[in-house]
Amino acid sequence: MHKIATEKKNNCFGFKFSVNKNGAEIARGFLYVLYNNLHQEPFGLIEDVFVEENARGMGYGLKILKKIIKESKKLGCYKLIATSRYSRKKVHNFYKKLGFKDYGKEFRMDF
Repeated sequence: MHKIATEKKNNCFGFKFSVNKNGAEIARGFLYVLYNNLHQEPFGLIEDVFVEENARGMGYGLKILKKIIKESKKLGCYKLIATSRYSRKKVHNFYKKLGFKDYGKEFRMDF
């Protein structure tokens, strides 16, 4: 039986983008920048984009996502991935308006 080699990579990193109002965070989004062996350039993963319910519809999510897209391009990412649950149709349309394509399916395992 062959051993599976494990190699820790230290060239992956992340950013948090947030909007604060009156000292409280009302919107946030994370960009994780990752590398693999298929490409020289990194790819970006968007995670945990959230706007407080009473602040929705005011453009905060759009501003955060535009900032994430801009940062991904600046870092030379060859792709940017955003995931969303099936039940979030408004979010899907929002991503499509920003130029994202419905490209695949996410598989998940919770621990």
